[in-house]
Amino acid sequence: MFKSDELSSFNFNEGSVELPAAWKDLSVLVLSAADNDQSGISFTISRDYIPWGMSFNQFADREIAGLSSQLKSYKQINTVPGELQDYKTVTSEFSWSSPQGAIHQLMVLLDLSPKVLVFTATIPGEMTEEQRIQVVSFINTFRLRDTSTTGKPKQ
Repeated sequence: MFKSDELSSFNFNEGSVELPAAWKDLSVLVLSAADNDQSGISFTISRDYIPWGMSFNQFADREIAGLSSQLKSYKQINTVPGELQDYKTVTSEFSWSSPQGAIHQLMVLLDLSPKVLVFTATIPGEMTEEQRIQVVSFINTFRLRDTSTTGKPKQ
């Protein structure tokens, strides 16, 4: 059994659990369009950690490059550096082929060193300009809840 000083609270939408403090949060949130929407549109928020000795930009480059070998008929549309809440971002837009058909994704990697949050919008077929604008607008609503979770104060 763990001592109480070896545990920390892990919070999620429905509540919290006490876990060993050394555990990393690698959870993935998957959100989909309204119940009656059969479009297949989804939005995920995942977490990762930058390996020791690697910069955020190197991590982002590695992640984006890895997609080309993992996804069938991968096509990079664009990659753009940016900022969100004074933190560095890299936005990658790409398409690929799944067994269900063409997929279009817009992915934003957010540098919370040593943690990285990854926001990914997935749309079957091709993303329209209006969809792109909407996706970017709700990603831009992100607000960091507690800077102590990033391992460093807000930049």
